[in-house]
Amino acid sequence: MAEHWLGWWRQWSAAARLLVGVPDYEAYLVRRRRYRADAPVLSRGEFVRYCAERRLGGRRSGGCC
Repeated sequence: MAEHWLGWWRQWSAAARLLVGVPDYEAYLVRRRRYRADAPVLSRGEFVRYCAERRLGGRRSGGCC
């Protein structure tokens, strides 16, 4: 029973993070290992920056320009 709730919680929290724009680094690692095992893996910080740039279209946050 606890495994059921733990699985539900993981799915719900991943969905909630995506709704507010927080990328899922663990899911990225799983996909990277499965489909592109030979490619370099981004660090957590690099991954977050990459996702922010994609989401914001390359615009810098803060400031006017």
